[in-house]
Amino acid sequence: MRVHPLLLAALLCAATGTVCAQGAPDAEATSARVLDQLDAGDFAAVTAGFDAQMSAALDADKLRAVQTQIEAAGPVTSRDAPRVTQQAGMTVVVTRIHRAQASLDATVAIDAAGRVAGLHFAPATP
Repeated sequence: MRVHPLLLAALLCAATGTVCAQGAPDAEATSARVLDQLDAGDFAAVTAGFDAQMSAALDADKLRAVQTQIEAAGPVTSRDAPRVTQQAGMTVVVTRIHRAQASLDATVAIDAAGRVAGLHFAPATP
């Protein structure tokens, strides 16, 4: 199944900052919690963890529409171990999610306060 990237792109806010980003273990836990909440359909909980810029750009209804498109690739079969990097003062966690019909890379950017500052889904590349 071909998954249209535009429908999968929730949002990736390119925020900058000079404060050190959230540490890797906390960032991994935050990212996993966001992905678990999305899978459970708890969009209010996901958006409650957004920073101000994300909150202004992506509400629970828009996030639900994105998740519906993602779910068209079938149920989650597994997740790979997250890859963590530091970019523009953010901790960026990329987790490959394997679904029945496609694999996706979920990117969660987390600011120094532990808030979600970016969320993006794209078809996995080999």
